[in-house]
Amino acid sequence: MNSNMNPIKESLQEIERKFTVKQVPENLEQYSHDDIKQGYYLDEEVNIEFRLRQKTEKFYKTYKIGSGLIREEFETEISKDDFENSWPLTKNKRLEKIRYYIPYGEHTIELDVYKGNLEGLKVAEVEFESEDDAVKFVAPDWFDQDVTEKEEYKNSNLAEKNTKEKPYSLEEGLEKLTSLVKEKLQEKDGTIIVEIAGGSSSGKTSAVSVKLKEMFGDDAMIFSMDDYYRGRTYMAIEAEKGNVLNFDQPEVLNLPLLKEHINQLKSGQSIQKPIYSFKEGEAVGTEELKPKRIIIVEGLFALNEQLIDEGDVKAFVDIGTHGRIMRRLLRDVERTGQRPEDILNYFSEVVEPMHDKYIQTTAKNADIIISNEYNPKIEADRANAEEIQVKYPLISVDYELIRKIGAERLSSSNQTDIYYNPKDKDLSTTGESLRIREESGRKILTYKGPKKDTSIRQRPKFEFQIDDDTESKFLDIYGDKVKVVNKQRDVYQYKSLVFTIDSVSDITDGKDRFIGSFVELRLQDVNPDNQIVNELIEKLSLNPEDAINKSYLEM
Repeated sequence: MNSNMNPIKESLQEIERKFTVKQVPENLEQYSHDDIKQGYYLDEEVNIEFRLRQKTEKFYKTYKIGSGLIREEFETEISKDDFENSWPLTKNKRLEKIRYYIPYGEHTIELDVYKGNLEGLKVAEVEFESEDDAVKFVAPDWFDQDVTEKEEYKNSNLAEKNTKEKPYSLEEGLEKLTSLVKEKLQEKDGTIIVEIAGGSSSGKTSAVSVKLKEMFGDDAMIFSMDDYYRGRTYMAIEAEKGNVLNFDQPEVLNLPLLKEHINQLKSGQSIQKPIYSFKEGEAVGTEELKPKRIIIVEGLFALNEQLIDEGDVKAFVDIGTHGRIMRRLLRDVERTGQRPEDILNYFSEVVEPMHDKYIQTTAKNADIIISNEYNPKIEADRANAEEIQVKYPLISVDYELIRKIGAERLSSSNQTDIYYNPKDKDLSTTGESLRIREESGRKILTYKGPKKDTSIRQRPKFEFQIDDDTESKFLDIYGDKVKVVNKQRDVYQYKSLVFTIDSVSDITDGKDRFIGSFVELRLQDVNPDNQIVNELIEKLSLNPEDAINKSYLEM
């Protein structure tokens, strides 16, 4: 360390577990607490990231070594002047929070309630004397997930996320992007290059580039990077050399030629642009392209380091993992006829890892980030099926009665439904659900969109069988388990109506909880008032007023 650095006191071993919380204790203000402001900066001379922290009226400088449960911490108290002199270095990685100190047995829970862009996030930390104590710790009921090992919950990463400008909504983003282009048109003569990047299915083409072109009419053109794919022959030659490539990494595009063509257009020259055929997997010719006042360069890698110096205005279209998966599935099954399990497998194995490595990392190069999240109320209607159901509670299951009314049993099985949330959202807030069902040695992935405004449970549904390998790859990128529902299900048919008898339980806090027994009617339309439905309700002695529109996930 250099001689000008404040001395850091001897290291303290920090053994700590970190949790998200379901809810916070009542009357938080009864507990002692500190207002904390902290920021991070890299001292390049010693290649160490330091944390500056103001806790009420005291100031500290700290760095840590290691990650996860056990770390070494080096900390010293510094003066207010030293803090304020160094604080500008942290301008890109800062956060603020209130830390509450809550007694819990022999421990003190430090509950951090974050502010700013992180508002709504609450994380609890507990420190321990030994690793054994940490392993044996029994968390209170209001704790949720253990996130000790999750990088996204490190305060330095949260600080970076907090400091970033909030993404614009699609409508606001288009307005801001249009304004930025108009400013550039006034500032300079000649061609303006607008670079628009974003992940697969983010809407960078249809939702942003096309709309931007419409704003400027004939003065603008869209310049798709897709035409600069090198093609399958090139990829095959590279594979023979041991360099296996895929279509979601920048090496498969001829970026040097693309850059050369952009510069020619900027200088007022026409170019011979390649024409790439996805059907053929190769360029199938060229076409003359004349420069225009505004050229919108759009593609996965439009903000790649090789191209960013060419752009006058740069935008990144953002969307979460859940949205990319759903759009890709719903789009490609319809557009290409591929099996959904093959689409999901490729997405999990190739698209998402490449997105994290080559695409999302370029968002930092953008002048503006536009959020174009998946809208389940509109987009889920592209699903290949619809669920129309209503259920009724049963005090007891009378199998003899079911036999006597002439219902035929079609099947009987045990089902385990495991529900998941993506890493970046809670599906219950949007009315969606995603589960993997295990039944008779098979696994079925099911996505359901929000309920429609009808008297019974009607919602879009999309499902398909997956194997163990696809499940594993998918869960690696998707998110966390939120609930396990177990069912003993018997499927019957009464005349033209199919119904089930379900005995249902779930696992709550590691324990089985019996939810109840139910009869669930599977309907063909949203009007349950037909002769066969009413007949079955009467014969099973069901009360129509007891109809339940909740799913087992919601119970």
